[in-house]
Amino acid sequence: MNFIRRFYYKLRAFGAMRVLWYLPKKSPVVFKGESSALQICREIALLGYKKVLIVTDNFLANSGILDELVEILEDESIEYEIFEGVLPNPTFNAVQAGEQAFTSTGCEALLSLGGGSVLDAAKMIALLHKNPLSLNEFEGVGKSKNAAVPHFAIPSTAGTGAEITPVAVISDPTTHRKVLITDGKMIPEFIALDPRIMVGMPPAITASTGVDALTHAVEAYVSRGAIESTDIEAKTAIRLIFKFLSRAYQIGDDLEARDAMAAASFYAGKAFSVAGVGYVHAIAHQLGRVRGVPHGNANAMVLPEVLNAYDDCIHDRLAELAQLVGLGEKNNSNEILARLFIREIASMRDLLELPIHVEGLNESEIDDVVNEALKEAGNLYAVPKYLEKAELHEIVNNLAQSNHGDT
Repeated sequence: MNFIRRFYYKLRAFGAMRVLWYLPKKSPVVFKGESSALQICREIALLGYKKVLIVTDNFLANSGILDELVEILEDESIEYEIFEGVLPNPTFNAVQAGEQAFTSTGCEALLSLGGGSVLDAAKMIALLHKNPLSLNEFEGVGKSKNAAVPHFAIPSTAGTGAEITPVAVISDPTTHRKVLITDGKMIPEFIALDPRIMVGMPPAITASTGVDALTHAVEAYVSRGAIESTDIEAKTAIRLIFKFLSRAYQIGDDLEARDAMAAASFYAGKAFSVAGVGYVHAIAHQLGRVRGVPHGNANAMVLPEVLNAYDDCIHDRLAELAQLVGLGEKNNSNEILARLFIREIASMRDLLELPIHVEGLNESEIDDVVNEALKEAGNLYAVPKYLEKAELHEIVNNLAQSNHGDT
């Protein structure tokens, strides 16, 4: 039975990856560096749009970050409306409210500013306007028929890569289930990677989102869906993260580090958009659903442990990454190099002071997380090795150790 189940999962994963590879992909124009956010606003005027909906969250709307952007829009005689109704783990209700604001105010394009939740919501608002479907009808791969409205995206965090991915995670407001929507039409047409926008990120968010980007890159690199281009993108992201994440965390106004992390997030997003992710994300999604654990934190909690569980099937790939970031000696075996790389990720997690336990996680929730993670990985991801339920249970159970008196 195990052989049959594994063969079935492999067919499902292979089919899913083939669909992702052949999704219609946009090739957005990318502005990079200081003040690129202002440059993208001028591009809106150059292209002749007269009114835009700015999609953001309440914090950013009142932080002063928007001031320079709207000043450019006003100088260019572009009207704008601000929709700040996006919360973490955005619901389809918020997407519908944003689309209603877009329609009722006569906007022609979207300008989004925010982290992964804001960008996911904005991508879905742009898609929903031209494709009036229900959340269930969007779920899956490539369900829309019509192009999204023009979208100009400015990420405020360096981690999710949501600005370049054909993916959005939207919560069902009734069941709270996180719905994965994959559609190449939702990728924004224009992107600004502006380190000045990211300077105000608190250290904890810098750490969490940075490890999210690292997870995207590492899981893409060890995936069976990896190809030459995704290898290049993943390795670029990993090199930048190992060099600059601790600097961005320790010195928040280090523009060189912020610029490098913005690029790393972008490249990691490109890599996993094609190669996919694996059990780290499968577990992290469930921890977010069950316990509200921030996605980057959840990835950090299990990334080294999942890589260890894959064992020797990824030693050669991790050995390449170890050498990429300067770990080990020339005569070290692949196994030694792989262990050094995993250990370095764990050390990075400690340096960034990221949590390694989930408060309040109980036995029934552990079983729920394990069962749903098995389904997600088996149905969607070209993982390097299919893990057994007992292996996943050990990983997730260890997250709850502090709840049973261990420290």
